[in-house]
Amino acid sequence: MLPIEPILKYPVIFLTGLVVSLMLTRFWGPRAPRWGFVDRPGGRKLHSNPTPTAGGIALFLGVQAAFAMVFLYPWKPFAGQITIDWWLRYALLSSSVGLLGLVDDRISLKPMAKLLGQIAIAVAAYCMQIRFQGVLGISLPGLVDFTITVVWFLVWMNAFNLIDGVDGLATGIALIAASGMAVSLVFRKSPGDVLLFLGFVGACAGFLRYNFHPARVFLGDTGSLFLGFSLAMLAMTTNSKGTFVTVIGMPLLAVGVPLFDTMLAIWRRTARRMLGQTNSAGNARSGIEVGDAEHLHHRLLRGGLPPHKVALVLYAGTAVLVAVGLLASLFHDQAMGILSLAFLIGCYVIVRHLAWIEMQATGDVILQGVSRPERRNRAMLFYVAADLIVLNLALLLTQSLLGWLLYDGVPGLKHAWLRSAPLDVGIPFAVLALSRSYSRIWYLARVSEYALTALAAVFGYALVASFRLIGMGDESSMGLVLLRYWLLAGLAVPLIVGVRAVRRVILDLAHGVIRARRDEQLPCLRALVCGTGWRTTLFLNQHLMRTSEDPPLHIVGLVDHDAVLRRHFVHGIRVLGALANLDSLLRKHSIDRIYVTEPLDAADEQLVREAAAATGANAIRWHEQETPL
Repeated sequence: MLPIEPILKYPVIFLTGLVVSLMLTRFWGPRAPRWGFVDRPGGRKLHSNPTPTAGGIALFLGVQAAFAMVFLYPWKPFAGQITIDWWLRYALLSSSVGLLGLVDDRISLKPMAKLLGQIAIAVAAYCMQIRFQGVLGISLPGLVDFTITVVWFLVWMNAFNLIDGVDGLATGIALIAASGMAVSLVFRKSPGDVLLFLGFVGACAGFLRYNFHPARVFLGDTGSLFLGFSLAMLAMTTNSKGTFVTVIGMPLLAVGVPLFDTMLAIWRRTARRMLGQTNSAGNARSGIEVGDAEHLHHRLLRGGLPPHKVALVLYAGTAVLVAVGLLASLFHDQAMGILSLAFLIGCYVIVRHLAWIEMQATGDVILQGVSRPERRNRAMLFYVAADLIVLNLALLLTQSLLGWLLYDGVPGLKHAWLRSAPLDVGIPFAVLALSRSYSRIWYLARVSEYALTALAAVFGYALVASFRLIGMGDESSMGLVLLRYWLLAGLAVPLIVGVRAVRRVILDLAHGVIRARRDEQLPCLRALVCGTGWRTTLFLNQHLMRTSEDPPLHIVGLVDHDAVLRRHFVHGIRVLGALANLDSLLRKHSIDRIYVTEPLDAADEQLVREAAAATGANAIRWHEQETPL
């Protein structure tokens, strides 16, 4: 007869967390406002009525009750890596996290004060031997282990803190993530540790009953910080052995949605701070610590989804990531291929649908708003033919090189090329076409367009590599496959970008030669150009390539508002100063003409007119043709 106790402990632990959390949440909700724990609407907040907060205290007690049931009841048998000593350290550390969140929910700590409190708790965890020590059998030096441990806790806590913006979102994601990690432990035959995750899941489920839309009580920082800390500590402790996927991949995939939202927030806020922009919440200060309304849930809400559907969509995203992690754990021979393919699909979704705000801000930082006029690329057929030649040449060179290195010869090169070309040439070429590489005017292209084409080629090769890895039955040839596609990308990508850049390089060199030749000619008109954008590029292309100008035009320098550009070269010409210094620049360099190539406001136009009148220079607005300013 099958013994009951080994099976009974699983529902008992789950129900303990569920019932305690459910009852305490129901108790806390009506009483929280009496003690000042109430979240009032306003600012970035989505709710319209005052709502009890700091409900994470009920969740905290539910988890602790479930864990007490795990360790204090004499279950037999019990097989797991975690002991009662671990629970005592966890209880102390998680209580500190809950207290930090409780204080923040009551008096709203400043971001830096809250961060310092989190760092102190992470350092305490390290000192209490809650640390990585080693990964995959590799021992970590003390400083490296300390840094990784502290960052690990900070990232997880803040990830759940940032994602907690819609009713039930953080709680539901934590529930799904913990369920996924519990299943992965089943695959690894660690049933004792599964009990901890079951108790955690039960507590989350009990709290979610009152936290899902429309929420009757909020997690608050008490709950969001506790969720992140608990999952971080559980993942670190229960993944001390196993493959790369189970040690690192599975926990990170399980909480991929909040971690991704955190990375987007850091990316977005850093870019906006560099631009000196106000954020979407209207704050004049823009920095990593300043909140905004551009998190994933905000974007879905602006897209027209109601709050409960936003939570369900992000639940589904978490479930998909968990499923990918479990598949990789189960089919460990094909794990690298599965993860690579999932990563590539994720990159496409991110760039196409999610990260456009961050991409736009980054583009503004890099290019300062420079844009390219849209025209049909008449050289499309040339680039198509050039790319096909490059892709096939890279394939032949790679096969030849690997053949000589591994087999001391290149047997059957033609047949090997015929077998490989449909995937190794066809897929990268298709990705290049889908990235609109053949509809760009490359001699007027921005740096980001060259980078995008390079990334498209790399993405194409990575896609083929993923398919190859999935088709493998074992790991014996994985290194060879990866080496093959590293070589292919390393040979093809520089040539693909170089073909597109060669005309721009020739034009720039020609401009330099022409400028040097005109400097020697007398007489010549000495000109100053106001602007550094793409219109200035067009102006230089038109005027500097004219060999029949009479008298010849000598561009002395550029003038621009951006003080950072001063004394630097743009389009190969030095930026001499700003518009505010225009009068002195005209006199110092004996300027005959001022070309205004970029749009100016009325005040700047008046400044140009006055400076030109005072020095006798001729001010000209340039826009495909010259007209008096």
